[in-house]
Amino acid sequence: MGKRKAAKPERAVRADGEGDPLDQTLAEMWKTISAGDVLRAELQASALVSLPFQWEGTEEQTEVLVDALIDAAMEQQYGPVGAAFLRLLMSLGPRVVKRAASEALAELTADDVYPPEWVTGIGKVMPGQAWRAYDVFGDRETVIVTFSYPGEAEHGLLVGVNLAMSPSVSIVAVSPDAAGLLKRIQEAVEPYERFEEISLGDARRRIEEPLATVGDNPYIELDLAELMHVPVARSRLRRLPSGAAEPVTVYTAADRAAAVDEFLNSSWAAEADDLAVARFWAEVLTGYSSRVAGERPGHVGPFRLAAMVLGYAANTFTLTTAQRDSLEAAVSAWVRWAAERQNLDDAATRRLLSKLPEIFAEFPAAYDDPVSVANRAYVRDVAASDTDAAWLDECRTRRQFAVPLPASRDADAAAIDAATQGGRAALTEGEFASCAPEGAEGEEFIAMAKGIVEELWHDNPPTTWQMGKSLLAQGLDEHDAIHRLVEIAGT
Repeated sequence: MGKRKAAKPERAVRADGEGDPLDQTLAEMWKTISAGDVLRAELQASALVSLPFQWEGTEEQTEVLVDALIDAAMEQQYGPVGAAFLRLLMSLGPRVVKRAASEALAELTADDVYPPEWVTGIGKVMPGQAWRAYDVFGDRETVIVTFSYPGEAEHGLLVGVNLAMSPSVSIVAVSPDAAGLLKRIQEAVEPYERFEEISLGDARRRIEEPLATVGDNPYIELDLAELMHVPVARSRLRRLPSGAAEPVTVYTAADRAAAVDEFLNSSWAAEADDLAVARFWAEVLTGYSSRVAGERPGHVGPFRLAAMVLGYAANTFTLTTAQRDSLEAAVSAWVRWAAERQNLDDAATRRLLSKLPEIFAEFPAAYDDPVSVANRAYVRDVAASDTDAAWLDECRTRRQFAVPLPASRDADAAAIDAATQGGRAALTEGEFASCAPEGAEGEEFIAMAKGIVEELWHDNPPTTWQMGKSLLAQGLDEHDAIHRLVEIAGT
């Protein structure tokens, strides 16, 4: 056993000389900058700084890319054009890119090489208007905002947000034709969807968190064209007003319990085969439905329903035979009750109920999937049906940080049960044995690593997980973050 495996294969940075895609992209970049086309230059630079999102490469590969971009800008033959490119990188790139570009630009200006005057306006667009297209279930919404540079036509930013899970970006695009983009969205509105103008501040509130967490949701994968627009989208977000946050209703465990009792006392509960099993499923579904602040318990939509049953339930709860056998009757009854409670019209209710047969047909495979089985093992000691869903999700994330899932381990360690202390100890020793120095000091390192893993598993003390999240945010992978936690504990 050794260092945990990457969840997905890495895409190597290509650097094979003439004809290299990066060289071709940079050649187009120089032409655009020379022409003074600000928006097009932003979009092309955005595509370049988004490359690490696209290949999911290592930290070293990202450094290679950053160095390549800075070196290209610093070549003497490009002069002011290269300086303008550095300003674009400073406007759109992540912190590491901004810092490197700023240092490089300082070198150029020290040699009296300056970018053209128009670069001072990069990113300084004027926001225009904002709209929202959304479904009546609250499963998803699309926010459109227009922007313009002085004297130029409006361009549009579109951000689609999936609300069925945690609020996550599902679509992102920047179009030079704002009017055309708006028309296409209006024409695509379905009978169970609505379209309305919103304030610029409301637009920011709706897309700020999803844009900050692009790529965090493993169930939503943006295509390459969309990832290329993320840096520009984040740049545009900064131009929107950030007023005081609207108060959000906080629903408690007591509110969830009251909603469950309301269902069990309704006529719909009579359709369930077994009231004890109906309570179990009602607690599971109600708990998930209010996992995000401001969502009333009992909220449901077709995409949220699939996430509840095929995602949350299948990956969290170890079911009894009775609970599996009564799935269809209990969930159907709860969904009909929830639809009535939300005052959904006939068209929306039909849309919601039409998803049930598909979900029920897919559930056995989803529940028996090895990934679901592994996910359930990580929370089986704490996954009661009335447990807060957001807390359970955080718990599983923390424990999977502490001990890798079977798919991320070496083959000889895949069958070890991480839910037992002995299993965690064996996995930790196997993963960190090659990191430890020889002799007594090595034994001490392994013992400390096992201690850190236990602290993470039980969230005791909570500061260990808080520090672990901070290290992950800095770009460390799980193995290196735990290694660092051991080093900190030893100082």
